[in-house]
Amino acid sequence: MDPITTARLRLVPATISLIELEISDLSGFFETLGVEPIPDWPSVNLVPVLPFFRDQLELHPTWAGWLSWYWIHDGADTSHLVGGGGFKGAPTDGCVEIGYETRLSYRQMGLATEAAGAQVLWALEHDNVTHVTAETHADNVASIGVLKKLRFVHIDAESKDGLLHFERRTKAQH
Repeated sequence: MDPITTARLRLVPATISLIELEISDLSGFFETLGVEPIPDWPSVNLVPVLPFFRDQLELHPTWAGWLSWYWIHDGADTSHLVGGGGFKGAPTDGCVEIGYETRLSYRQMGLATEAAGAQVLWALEHDNVTHVTAETHADNVASIGVLKKLRFVHIDAESKDGLLHFERRTKAQH
């Protein structure tokens, strides 16, 4: 599967081999992606789900793209891993749920909006996707801002776990 290219980023879909490196050989992982090594990757939020992503790709090879993606900023001299995002699996009943995280030093630059926006468009280009959902903590102003910029709509009241739920539908679904 090819990367997605945006104005400032290259989004690379996770593969079994990349995830294996991410779990067991970070220097090999950074080298394979062609990015500068960084001390804060993978994040504490990502570490526990890496085996799940790997296992899901082993069970469902066609899910490539429907799980994790790496967000890379290619500079003139070096490339940097700025964050990641993806979906929680292949579409079910026309729906996929997106999640994302930008590294601390790359926040408030519009990179999450750019990358997540490209991933949402990628998903909505598939005939079997009618809507993309997302959830975020009610106090996560930055994430709520990203979702609003991407034309997600708040779809219900705060849940018992403190999460707000958002949705973006295809034009045909409005």
